[in-house]
Amino acid sequence: MDALAGFAMKLRFAIALIILAGLPCTQACFYPPMTPPRAADKDSLIINAPYDLAWDATVAVIKNNQYRMQAQDPTHGIIEAQIHRFTIDQADCGVISSAGGKFAAEPDAGSSAEFNFYLKPAGRETTTVSIQATFSAPLRIPFRPLRDIECVSRGIEEARLLKEIQQQAAVTHRPIYKKATD
Repeated sequence: MDALAGFAMKLRFAIALIILAGLPCTQACFYPPMTPPRAADKDSLIINAPYDLAWDATVAVIKNNQYRMQAQDPTHGIIEAQIHRFTIDQADCGVISSAGGKFAAEPDAGSSAEFNFYLKPAGRETTTVSIQATFSAPLRIPFRPLRDIECVSRGIEEARLLKEIQQQAAVTHRPIYKKATD
């Protein structure tokens, strides 16, 4: 009788799992980020430096932050850089709801942030620098297959980078060439 009782218990457990898997949000659900996208003017700044010096300052900040430069196009004023880590403070990746409650989705290994820097002359001695960030992360939801999601930037990283570019531009100068003495 023990074997029959064990089989019946396993059968009930299997049926319960099948029912739970078919019901939406009984085990684990994902709710996308609720943070509204940032306004474009929040991630731009006019720097008191000519275009070439603003470009050099931006490249220096990217290197100092150990971002990997993907592409550079000085003619069109575009630099693309990437880093393979970010925190929940930098981007909203949504909420996971499970039997244990609701919690913020954390960026996991394999997460990445891509930054597009746009530079445009705004006069002879000023340059507009703007940054657009895209955060993406693999999301592990219990009892669901792994999937990639796009997280919404909180603007913290863009503001920090713009401040660093402004500070770097203030100390970036053209090289001074001296005539060779014979």
